[in-house]
Amino acid sequence: MTNLKDKWPHLAKEDRWEDPRQRTRVVPMEVLALGFSRTGTSSMRTALQILGITPVCHGEDVVFQTLDLEMIAQGIAAKYQPSAATCTPFGRKEFDQLLGQYRAVTDMPMSHFGPELMEAYPDAKVVLVERDIESWFKSYSETVALIPFQRGFANWLINSLDPLIRRRRRLGDTLFRLVYRADSRAEILETMRDVYREHYAAIRQAARPGQLLEYKLGSGWEPLCEFLGKPVPDVPFPRINDSAEFTEKMRLVREHLAVGVRQRIRRLLGVFGVIAAVALAVGWRRLS
Repeated sequence: MTNLKDKWPHLAKEDRWEDPRQRTRVVPMEVLALGFSRTGTSSMRTALQILGITPVCHGEDVVFQTLDLEMIAQGIAAKYQPSAATCTPFGRKEFDQLLGQYRAVTDMPMSHFGPELMEAYPDAKVVLVERDIESWFKSYSETVALIPFQRGFANWLINSLDPLIRRRRRLGDTLFRLVYRADSRAEILETMRDVYREHYAAIRQAARPGQLLEYKLGSGWEPLCEFLGKPVPDVPFPRINDSAEFTEKMRLVREHLAVGVRQRIRRLLGVFGVIAAVALAVGWRRLS
């Protein structure tokens, strides 16, 4: 039976529980690929890796790092709701702490800091992949937009037992609430197109002459390699993580996380069983 460790081992990494605020930059930031999720971000990550620009930070690289997620959630709040934020808006220092080990970045949540990243790393090349908005809307609404605002007793129990799941969902809810001006999945669908257009307009406005490549899906290697000054590889341009693959990933991630939750439940039941046995023994002695 297929499991997450076999098929996508990078998604099954253990949480390092490492405080990102203790980190600094160790490699230069070279490429900011700031297109929205579901615009070929996984394919772009693989393309950059093939070109030797690595490591690349993708959303999949942070989803299991609890303390990174906590800091990112604070940064999202500082950008979109500064009056209620617990920290100042992020700049070079904070991005170096979160991204210091990466030479490139793509995908959410970091793409939502697009103009801020461009200001922090003015020498980095910016790649913007834009998809037909209706095609993007269909893909996003059937995948990423299903993640936030999960409710019900089962979700409450899971959140209570697993700090990683709780903080990841807090990040997702914070991001969607503030970025999409939404408090439900239905409201996300209402605002998605406007938010998409606003994001791309903001990146274009922030770009300096010669800094930005507007890459079209299906264009192959030539425009990207010319822009980055890299030779064209003798392999097809990658095409990764379509909607079916994304759905399969999420299913295996849920199964992987469920194993940890079940283990916590068993441990808790064991502790409660011991407490109950001790209480029963003490009570029995008192009655004797």
